[in-house]
Amino acid sequence: MKVSLYSSPTFGRRLKPSEEAEYCAVLNKGKKLAGNTGKTILIIPSPSLPQERDTNTGVGNILDKKALEFFDFVKKYWGINCIQDLPNGRFIPHNGYWRLYSGSSMDLGSQLINLELLTKDLIEPEDFKKIVNKNFSQDSVNYENVLNKNSETENVLRKAYSSLLKADNTSKKALLKEIELFSNENKSWIEPKSIFHALKEHYNTENFKQWSDTDCNLYNPDKVKPEIRDKRISEIKNNYSFDTGYYKFKQYLANKHLKLAKEKLNQKGIRLSGDFICGFSWDELWMRPKAFLPDTKMEWGFPALDLNSQEGLDLLKEKAALYAKRYDDLRIDGAWTYINQPIESVKGKKVHIRNYYGEKALNAIEESIRSVKGKNYNQEDLMYELIAKSEDFRIIDDNKTTSPIVKNRNKIYCSNDLSYAWGSTKSFENLGWSGNLYTLGTTNHDQQKMKTYFAQKRERSLQTDVLSDLLKIPKSKLEDLRDFIKAKFAEPMRARNNFIFFMDGLDIDGIYKDNSDRTKDYKIKIRPDYQEAYFKALENGYGYNPMDALEKAFIADGLDKKEPELFKKIVKYRKILEKPQKNIFAKRIVIGAAVAFSIGAATCAAVRYHSNKKEKPAEKQPA
Repeated sequence: MKVSLYSSPTFGRRLKPSEEAEYCAVLNKGKKLAGNTGKTILIIPSPSLPQERDTNTGVGNILDKKALEFFDFVKKYWGINCIQDLPNGRFIPHNGYWRLYSGSSMDLGSQLINLELLTKDLIEPEDFKKIVNKNFSQDSVNYENVLNKNSETENVLRKAYSSLLKADNTSKKALLKEIELFSNENKSWIEPKSIFHALKEHYNTENFKQWSDTDCNLYNPDKVKPEIRDKRISEIKNNYSFDTGYYKFKQYLANKHLKLAKEKLNQKGIRLSGDFICGFSWDELWMRPKAFLPDTKMEWGFPALDLNSQEGLDLLKEKAALYAKRYDDLRIDGAWTYINQPIESVKGKKVHIRNYYGEKALNAIEESIRSVKGKNYNQEDLMYELIAKSEDFRIIDDNKTTSPIVKNRNKIYCSNDLSYAWGSTKSFENLGWSGNLYTLGTTNHDQQKMKTYFAQKRERSLQTDVLSDLLKIPKSKLEDLRDFIKAKFAEPMRARNNFIFFMDGLDIDGIYKDNSDRTKDYKIKIRPDYQEAYFKALENGYGYNPMDALEKAFIADGLDKKEPELFKKIVKYRKILEKPQKNIFAKRIVIGAAVAFSIGAATCAAVRYHSNKKEKPAEKQPA
């Protein structure tokens, strides 16, 4: 008898343990021959990292056990050697949603604190369970559960800090000393920010324009005399010692855990790249008012840094030094805004002007990072985002000459607007750029994922001829969306430094930002069963198969003829990853159920046989 409890799901076949070493060797050698000799970057915002149900606070964390497992997975299957995180400042909710690019730029958000690690000495395991149990979502980022003022996370962290202050054991006293040392080392920014934190609690608003004149201008030497400022700061420290101390406590933990996260990744042979957010936050304007243009906002509503002032340049250098200490590599967000600063309002009046600073700011950033990195400084590790409109900043003039400001800097670009003149390794070579002068990928966090964007035939038709010529693929074989996406994945494989956005690679549905409902922005999260989902995506033809990308790159460059043995292995592993396979776990259940059914049926028959032999004749019942 044929028995089936349910239909067995299928998905692309994962590697067998006996295949893994050869697969990795083929991938690494193939990448280098194709041209990818530098970084293979995965753009994955840490809040989107997977978590197991019993550790799911709602916001992913690099130190989570499931996240560390994920990094092993993408290193093995995709050859990832660099993780690009998004901004990790103190996120500030705005009209019900969390805008990662409008947070603070110098201090860190408490989303970087790994709460599970704190169960060893600072918080009770039962309190950690409360945080996990309060999480209302398993499928999307739940910032509210970790960052809201009255969240369970905040309640638990405040309780932990309160207990720490009362502790009399040696280890906790030593921890308080460490926090004090860390605070003194970062006094220039952590001291005023802790005062701001206390005043924010006092006035119950971050809008310092609603504070008293003295508190609003506390760090402005033109409006508050030094003796008055010092007296007021002393009062705040005395009256709000818990709030100022609690801020420093969280900054210490966030910095410590970010450092540990970088170490964990480095041990795996993976670099950590930070997002050097282009703007500054309003508390940073409050603490350094002389560094900014008065009553002036940049585009997107940020305070406008005054790069013609020494205070402005010094603040930029200080920020750069912080990032250099925290990360291996940096993505310089909105790099063109430092060159040609866009201004949207002055003293409340709408304007559209540009403050041209040239490379003054970029030189200041590099000077500061070089002073921190020392002999480990590498210009290539700084990736400048220079995607801008021609009226904002023209990187190429009419004679196809690259602006001298960025000519020798590593520029980041997507191939979403691919043409014969732009967006490919070939087009950049024609501009005279060597491989270390650009980093190329398909789409990033600012754009729609490829499957959504290119689902429109019109968008595909604009690039089909270019892809066909670049990869030597007949146009007829690019008509299907799956084949088109595979070709899009293949072209950046030839770049020295390339990247892939996590949603494209894993074929995760949804929109990362700019949703019609903005409360959903930045909330896409990787499920803990990401491996099964990925192999299903491979079988369906939408997931990122690096061996398919290599195969296409090899054929385009004639490497299939020059390296026939390696090419044969590339094709072999491409087919393996695409090959559907029955879920072994499901098959075992079905087989086990069939065996159990057969044994059970035989046992029941035997019992009935023996029971019948022992039974007495039934007595006749009255009519």
